[in-house]
Amino acid sequence: MFTEFGYQRASMREIALRAGVATGTLFLYAPDKRNLLLWIVNDDLARVTATTFGDVKAGRVPGDLLEQLVYVFQARYEYGSTHPDLSLHALQEIVIRPNVNGVPVSYGEHDRQVFVMREQVTDLVREHQRQGRIRASEDVGAIARLMLAIYHAAIRNWLRDSCDVAQGVAELRLLLRLAIEGCGGPSLSLSKGQGDTGSSV
Repeated sequence: MFTEFGYQRASMREIALRAGVATGTLFLYAPDKRNLLLWIVNDDLARVTATTFGDVKAGRVPGDLLEQLVYVFQARYEYGSTHPDLSLHALQEIVIRPNVNGVPVSYGEHDRQVFVMREQVTDLVREHQRQGRIRASEDVGAIARLMLAIYHAAIRNWLRDSCDVAQGVAELRLLLRLAIEGCGGPSLSLSKGQGDTGSSV
């Protein structure tokens, strides 16, 4: 129903009718259309997360932190390109998450998937710190949050403006590279003899 009529036009009543269940039964699974959309998208992205991080941890994705992050995130861009409208609506629903008595509404499975993704990125950053590729003095959780913030901002803009995977991933790669260099990449290291001038290479 979402892909046939669009997210805005699809209704819970029509979805229940198409599924051959009572509307009340559908509401037992998802209290509203927002939750139903996130449930569908999360199911798909959970598989993407498991596959891509599994490849990285199995050593099938050689390279530095940048290459491994791009590999993980590119798969999500490819998913978004097949369902751009739904993916954008899912992101927007999270950004404008309603509050009840000043407390953000919990999205259950979505919130769990966000935690899993954050933990996976944190573990990846920690491994590169262990290998001396990222400054160990920096807080690993803060670096992971920065990488994810860049990804979320970049993919939201991409879904709204383009949906060309190569173009979107190229922009993401640039932003991640700049952030990673700020976390200890060689471009910020002072050369010998340049400490007094403040010059860097």
